[in-house]
Amino acid sequence: MQRDFLVESHSYDKMLRGTWRAYKLSSDLQLGNEQESPVLDRCVRLWLPSGTPMNWSSGTRNLRNNCLQFFWPDRWYMLSAFYNENVLIHTYANIIRPAQILLDHIAYVDLDLSTLIKPDLSYEILTQMEFEHMADILHYDESTRVSALMALQTITSTIQRSIGLFSVVPHQLNLNQLHTDCNKL
Repeated sequence: MQRDFLVESHSYDKMLRGTWRAYKLSSDLQLGNEQESPVLDRCVRLWLPSGTPMNWSSGTRNLRNNCLQFFWPDRWYMLSAFYNENVLIHTYANIIRPAQILLDHIAYVDLDLSTLIKPDLSYEILTQMEFEHMADILHYDESTRVSALMALQTITSTIQRSIGLFSVVPHQLNLNQLHTDCNKL
């Protein structure tokens, strides 16, 4: 198996923050016990097994847990779900500018605002102060600030109503199915 899908994370001022390689999963693959949903329309799902090297500007770190990432071309957020083997630990909802999705890679701008969501849908907004700080330092335009805060509102409203978005994150993965799909590439 070869991780052939490149992900690039940038800051608002276009500086490269991090890169990693992942497996792009087929859109019809059932990953585990997730629900089918129109939320997955146009979604790109990536598989990062534990041990995947994450190359950050501060150095390379290997993932300690398995991870599924979800990107949409028109949404101001992405999801990273982390698993202890096949059991969901938590999901991060990162507020981003809509990802640029190409054939073999994704590039996105991280807006320094994230939420940690546990499997029971309890959550914590982690980086509100960092967002405000970076928005001032990097001079986020007003449209970006407003869109980022609206995306955060969408995430928290979805969690509070227990609908849609988080139903596509499996609480338990079928690792055999993932390995089979990745071996097809």
